[in-house]
Amino acid sequence: MLFKKMEKMSPKQRITSILNKKPHDCLSWTVLIDNNTLDLLPDRLKGNYGIDFYRYIKCDILLLNGWNTPYVFRSPELHWSKEVTVEIFEENEKVIRKIKTKDGDLTAIYGKNGHPLKYMIDSRKAIKIYTSLWEEANFVGYDDSETLRKLEDLVGEDGVVTRFWGPSTIPRLLEMDMGTVNFYYLLYDYPSEMENLINTIHKKELEAFKILSEGPCNCVILVENTSTHYISPQVYKTFNMPHQQEFVEIIKNSGKTAILHMCGHIRKILHLIKETGCDGIHALTPPPTGDTPWEIALDILGQDTIIISALDPSVFLLNKIDDIPRILELLITKRLKESNFILGVFADGIKVEPERFCVISQWVEQNKK
Repeated sequence: MLFKKMEKMSPKQRITSILNKKPHDCLSWTVLIDNNTLDLLPDRLKGNYGIDFYRYIKCDILLLNGWNTPYVFRSPELHWSKEVTVEIFEENEKVIRKIKTKDGDLTAIYGKNGHPLKYMIDSRKAIKIYTSLWEEANFVGYDDSETLRKLEDLVGEDGVVTRFWGPSTIPRLLEMDMGTVNFYYLLYDYPSEMENLINTIHKKELEAFKILSEGPCNCVILVENTSTHYISPQVYKTFNMPHQQEFVEIIKNSGKTAILHMCGHIRKILHLIKETGCDGIHALTPPPTGDTPWEIALDILGQDTIIISALDPSVFLLNKIDDIPRILELLITKRLKESNFILGVFADGIKVEPERFCVISQWVEQNKK
């Protein structure tokens, strides 16, 4: 057994061992909250941007960038050419973002809640303008070692800080610049122009991957939000997978751990994800919210794969609090405990009763014994 006769580790030692695919002493679990949940806590647990609460429930801290803290990694930073201007203003209760270039303007419109009402790339002309924009763009690197030092001082021996960056080209277009409808219509109608745009952006993002590989963090997580609900297996095979493969190669060649954040439906493309060579997956979600049982991922990707799981909301949020331990007993099998597995309990953007975290903490502590 993986845990047999091992000395007790600190949370930092435990997560570091898992991220390096080395033996660890017991089940690791981590939590992510923001101010929605912090506001429900007593004052004594609100300190240090959530860190005090993490320590109170005795979870291992896996901090993504400076999550919910004032400390921000700057590098890599996207710079447009000097001729480009970006304007952001409000009009009729809408937020408008306008990029002015020598070839024409690109406009995106958002509701007050940030929901896109009009995507920036919605025509053949817009594809041409955006391609030219990216041809002259660059990613610039900065020394983020001081930011990492402040975050590591904040976390101490209670956890690890990882670099969380992305998305890469296809998720960027689908989620931020075009939306799914525009993306697939334009890809069908103008395949050569779209492929040229995709290749142009990816070529620039290779610069970003290189900068990340030279940064101070030992683990880099590419934020993809991959899901076959909006990325078809064929599109993934043609574009995403090769892009991720290059990210993984660059990061691993620098001696760092390369993980892909994939919180959607990915069971049908696990065999393709394996081809990326990634060290692991972050926020891997089982049914019913996702579609990928954790052990199925190990079957296809390999037993040494790092899995930072997402505890499904149907267990964490919708079940009665008293039922959570019983379900964890069924979910967290001996095989998972002996793998490079971290139980992730995520509550970003929602209010969650502190008692739900506490009952998981009690279950984990009992399992350690």
